[in-house]
Amino acid sequence: MSRQLGLSDTEMLAVAHLAQRGQLSPSELGELLDLSSGGVSALVGRLSEAGHVVRQAHPTDGRRNLVRLAPALVERATRAFEPLVSDLDRLSLELGDDERRTLRRWLARVAEVSEEHADRARATALGRSGEAPAPVPSLWG
Repeated sequence: MSRQLGLSDTEMLAVAHLAQRGQLSPSELGELLDLSSGGVSALVGRLSEAGHVVRQAHPTDGRRNLVRLAPALVERATRAFEPLVSDLDRLSLELGDDERRTLRRWLARVAEVSEEHADRARATALGRSGEAPAPVPSLWG
């Protein structure tokens, strides 16, 4: 998807965070991406110049800005994902109502557990959890 949209991996990850959360301050985005303030400023500048994000004043704090996805990028991403979404919709129609409900509950729980693990890993990496980092499993046994 990043290649189709002409984005680097970091830019695509920024877009994914913005798509998930709607809007973020540059400092929030920098924390999620583990970028310095200069790094996130450069990233937001590149994305803004390319027309991928829009900066706007924070509604209650005039000193801060918020970043959100530009409608044109949302439209391009929607078109790019459309074949996958159509195929998934078609597959879901093959399931009965009970199967769909069970699958929805299971996928929602998978998303929750994944977010919990991501939050815990982020906190550990930032030294806020008091836990030792978990060992990385070996891919080669």
